[in-house]
Amino acid sequence: MAFVSNAPLVSRLTRCGRLMAKRTCDRRGHAFAFGRFLFRTPTAWEYAAAVAGGSDPAAQRWLGWLADSVVAEPMRAEALRVLPGTGPDWTTPDPHSVDVVAIDLVAGRCAGLVSVHAGEDGGPETGGYLAPEYRGQGFGRDLFAAGLVLAHEHLGLSRVRAGAEVGNVASGRSLEAAGLRRVPGPPRYTLPDGRACEAWWYQHDAAWPKKCAGPQAQWLVAS
Repeated sequence: MAFVSNAPLVSRLTRCGRLMAKRTCDRRGHAFAFGRFLFRTPTAWEYAAAVAGGSDPAAQRWLGWLADSVVAEPMRAEALRVLPGTGPDWTTPDPHSVDVVAIDLVAGRCAGLVSVHAGEDGGPETGGYLAPEYRGQGFGRDLFAAGLVLAHEHLGLSRVRAGAEVGNVASGRSLEAAGLRRVPGPPRYTLPDGRACEAWWYQHDAAWPKKCAGPQAQWLVAS
């Protein structure tokens, strides 16, 4: 019987183990734990899973992505089965956003994504979403709190804002539970697909922000 090498599988699983154990930031990405999740700069496959997690009609009601950004079935279900820690490095991130994927270490699944990105005025905003099976369980608080951690403790931002469409009560409650407070802001904003919405605005401030060893958001207007 011929011997068949399993070196590629071992290599992949070893890399997977290293990524899943990563808890510190370096020049290649961010990593930190919060609540149930590990938040980390995603691999290309993890990012695909995160995008699939926000591509269902219920999420798109609020996110309003361009049509070519939405993952359709059956590719959506396939992407959501990605094993965290696998896949090549993500080489084409949004140049105006720092994104981290939320990984459920218990279930071994990609649970969502949160970002700090440039708002319409160039100032820092945070936002994110959860995959369908993680909604309605209070995890939105942890997701948005992780956005604050990313902004204040990793990117050195003293102030970060977040917007929610008027009527998106679940997001509003999660933002407030994470510690953001309602503030005045532009009455309307435009989603990527061009739909104009009425907006609620939220803000969080930190007196002593810090920067980590991970990639920084040099494109953001100073807060």
